[in-house]
Parts: sequence; C-alpha cells; structure tokens
Amino acid sequence: MNELAVRLPGASSTTLGAFACATGMTVVGTSVALAPTLAGYPVLAGQAWRYLLAGLTLLGVLVVRRERFPRLTLRQSGRLLLLAATGLAGFNWCLIEGAKQTDPAFLASVLGATPVVLAVAGPLLAGRRVRPRTLAGSAVVATGIVIVQGATLSPMSAVPYAVGLLLCEVAFTLLAVPLLRSMTAVQLSAAVCLLAVPLLAALAVLEPGADLQLPSRPEAVVLTYLAVLTTAVAFLLWYGGVARLGADRAGLFAGLMPGAGFVAGVALGTVAWSLPALGGSLLCGLGIVVGLKVGGPETAPAQDVDRRSAPDPRRGSRPPPRRPSYSQILTTRPRTGGGFPAGTASRHRPGRNLLASQPTRVGSCTCSPSTARHEAATS
Repeated sequence: MNELAVRLPGASSTTLGAFACATGMTVVGTSVALAPTLAGYPVLAGQAWRYLLAGLTLLGVLVVRRERFPRLTLRQSGRLLLLAATGLAGFNWCLIEGAKQTDPAFLASVLGATPVVLAVAGPLLAGRRVRPRTLAGSAVVATGIVIVQGATLSPMSAVPYAVGLLLCEVAFTLLAVPLLRSMTAVQLSAAVCLLAVPLLAALAVLEPGADLQLPSRPEAVVLTYLAVLTTAVAFLLWYGGVARLGADRAGLFAGLMPGAGFVAGVALGTVAWSLPALGGSLLCGLGIVVGLKVGGPETAPAQDVDRRSAPDPRRGSRPPPRRPSYSQILTTRPRTGGGFPAGTASRHRPGRNLLASQPTRVGSCTCSPSTARHEAATS
C-alpha cells in the first residue's frame, strides 16, 4: 500500500481524498481547544518535542511495514529540507512572532486565503488549467474563515508575519506534491517531521526565555496527543488526500479547521457560542461542496502517478516495462486474407504449401526443394 487511505467499498478517488483531507483537518482543528494547557510552556520547544515524537511514531510505522526511505536526488533532498524549514519551522516562528505584534484573529484571517492561493498555484505548477468552480469554492471558504475568526485591524508591523505565515502554509502543500511522486505519505511525513526538530530546537535556544525544558505531566499528555494525532495521523491523511485530489481541491478543506475548533471549544467550554461563527462554518462547508465538483468526467490530478508503472519506493526499483497483451497484438498486427501477415498472400498462391517454397540444405549447399529432389534422383 503506497499511502495511508481508508478503504471504502465502491468509493471513488475523489471520495477517498475528500474523506482523508476532511478527517485530517478536523483533527487539527479540534486540537486548538487544547492550547490553554500549553499556555505556560515555551512554544518552540513544545513544537520541537511534538515533531520529535511524531517522527519517531512514523518511523515505527515504517519499521512495521518494512518500508525503507527511497534514494533521493540532491534536488529532492533540498526540496524536503525547504519543506521542513518553511511548512513546519517557519510557520511556527511566524505565528509566534506575529502574535506579539497583533491579534491572532488577524493572522488566522490572512491564513484563510490559503484555499484561494492553492486553487491558483496548484494547477499552474502542475501544468493544468485553473478550475473556475474550485476557485469560486475557495473564495467562499476563505470568506467563511474570515467570518469565523473575525476580521480585525492590525498595525503594519504585523503584515510581514501574516504574509510569511500564509506562504509557509501554502509551501507545506505545494512543496510536498512533487515529493509524493517518489515517496509515500508515511515516508514524507516522517522525514519532514524529523528534519524540523533541529530547526525548531535551534530557534527555541535563540528565543529569549526558557528553551528546551521538560514538560509537566499534563503538558506531556497534550504534547503526545498533538504528536500522534494532530501531527502523525493528520499529516498522513492530508498528504494522502493531496495525492488523490490535487493541491487545489485539497486546499478547500482548510475551511474545516476553524469550524472544528469552534465546535470543540464550545463543547469544552473554552469558546463562547456565536451565531456569526456558526454561519461562517456553514459557509465554509458550502464552499467545499461547490469547489469539490469538477465538470466532465473525473480525472486524476497531475501529480497522481500510475500505480501500475510507478517504482516501488520501498525497494527503489525501476518500473518493469509493460508487455502488450495477446489481444493487443492481434488487433494491432495487420493481416490479409488467408490469415497470413501482410505481403505473404502476394508471394504465395492460395492453397499452395508454404513449406514447398522454403530452401532445404542438401550436403554443403542450400537449394530449393525441387532442386533437392532433382539432385537426389540423379545422384
């Protein structure tokens, strides 16, 4: 199995991808309600512990599945390092520094433009046209996110952090698309988590205040939950959905995060009930339904490889050449009357034995059958 996906009988690739992305984003959104537990713990240090535990968990999955990392080219290794530096470490740094400059609601509102950016950049980088329906649905989702988070004013000093946060979030998906051609979702998630650990640890040491302190028991429980579910499981589901839907349609499900966080917060009593937040969540759902539909027959995304001819990343072998089937040979080989290949009927009369015209070797010479019979009679 090349990727983590839920097997649903009779389900299409779009259904499986949508289910994976929706589940992953819901898990991430509900984890927001656990943030007050880690309020007194250093953020960057907590993220370093989180990704370390997630990476070790994913390595355990690879060992159980007897799956090894494929050999990557220098360009792929650089792309993987850039993904860890932007999508994980850079995202957390922009979020922390930006929250010091402005209200977090402003950062979340700017982050709501992620579906729109993915709807445009995803197809263009894959060499496809932008889907108008997906772009329209992304705009609806972005509007719903802004309504849920609440649009607020912000000083100009916070704008660079907000833009950097948006770019890092987009890079988390776009940089992963080419890597999913040669790596499974488990391999990619494990590699990017482990690469992000030293980067976040270095940022935690450079950050003023406490750095890599050990968490308390409640903090360790929350960090374990974030590492296993919010990171390991959610990453697998997200990248598995991206491989099936493409970056543009997968980005629609980013609208589930604020809605899931709102519902979880209301259930735990950390967030007050709000009618605009409920309306914004429903608007996000509407945008997902609109943008997920595509006109015409369903086609696989450009980054989705053919599983029959793709190399096995666990063995690093090249795909075996496809051999034509017997029916293909019969339909593509030209034939003439009498069942012989083209050109044979013009050289032989109907009913004549073809063996009679084949040369026969007699002694040290090669001659026709009639000549051989004549030489045998006179000798």
